[in-house]
Amino acid sequence: MILQGKVQTVQFTDFHDLEVCVVDKDVVKPAGGRPQYTCRLMRGIPELERLRARKKQASLQEIEELKQQIPLPHEDQVLTLVVLGVTGKGQFFRLLCEVVA
Repeated sequence: MILQGKVQTVQFTDFHDLEVCVVDKDVVKPAGGRPQYTCRLMRGIPELERLRARKKQASLQEIEELKQQIPLPHEDQVLTLVVLGVTGKGQFFRLLCEVVA
């Protein structure tokens, strides 16, 4: 599934994963408004992939330095995301996504 998402918030989780809260630009709910999703970015940002590969061996200070090198999406930026999978249950789920350049 392809998702055109307008970025609302960007944050790193406690496990050093990058989560982005996006609003779907292509879908309007019947009652009005647009669906909002929390996406964990898995691929598509090379610096993030390097961080993920090194986070088990690196110290906390090195991880923080690597996180500062990652170009974060800006608020209101539209990202094209490919949904790779879904984690969680019920209303507490996250989309696992790849950023398309």
